[in-house]
Amino acid sequence: MAGIVEQTSTISRPSRLCAVRSTLRVVGPYLVLVLAIAPFVFPLYWLGTAVFKPSSSLLQLPIEWWPKTWTMKNLNELFQTQGSNILQYAKNTAYICLFVTVATTISSSLAAYAFSQVSFRGRDALFWTVIVTLILPTWVTIVPQYELYRWLGWLGTLRPLTWPSLVGDPFTIFLLRQYMRGIPRELGEAARIDGANEFQIYLRIILPTARSALAVAAVFAFVQSYNDFFTPLVYLNNEQNYTLALGVYQFVQLHGAPDVAQILTYTALVVTPLIVVFAIAQRWIVNGIRLTSWK
Repeated sequence: MAGIVEQTSTISRPSRLCAVRSTLRVVGPYLVLVLAIAPFVFPLYWLGTAVFKPSSSLLQLPIEWWPKTWTMKNLNELFQTQGSNILQYAKNTAYICLFVTVATTISSSLAAYAFSQVSFRGRDALFWTVIVTLILPTWVTIVPQYELYRWLGWLGTLRPLTWPSLVGDPFTIFLLRQYMRGIPRELGEAARIDGANEFQIYLRIILPTARSALAVAAVFAFVQSYNDFFTPLVYLNNEQNYTLALGVYQFVQLHGAPDVAQILTYTALVVTPLIVVFAIAQRWIVNGIRLTSWK
């Protein structure tokens, strides 16, 4: 009887080890992913919970990891605090993002169509000239742009933040051109034989085929315009035209550390739209990384 028990235990040990190893193979990658993303998720967790914590508990030690009491006081006080103007800044930001997203997507797609589907002399040289502008830092061209906008009378208005998008964006042109190069040119040639002009080909053949790339371009344009802080800081001198990014900076300058709860609340409200956009459009953002590879 003892021999049977010993033999059974001997047989069960390898089976247990196999079960543990199979479990580790399944669970192990997820544990590694959790450990990898924890440093990036923790600031968002802290910011999200800080909105609903009493102001007195934010700087106390030991740290209060989970709110003992939930409150909406921070949100209520933020909208009543002088200098927040969050609704006006949100309105300005929404207008800028909508204008830039639509204008950049349309104008860049037109340029990308010409660079990928239309043959003309100097096409490649002109395309590489556009690409070279990607390596120029923003502050290299800021002085001549500032003087140009001052001469046009645009300083203090939203035009320096919106109207330049009507001529396209180099990165968006590059992204869309890479995708459109994969569209068979035979489709356009067949349409030309049937009497279609270039704009009809662009509108009825290229755009429907490039819907996924256009979605990626629109998401990138929105995120870039929403996050832009430097350009509004340079060109906007009227508080009524401030964006949310610039509004947070001004709020911190006016109130500082004593109002840390309201600063965190303001920051959380500004970050939330980007989190929502990324959650909805993460598949397109990943596709955008793939589209930028050379074909």
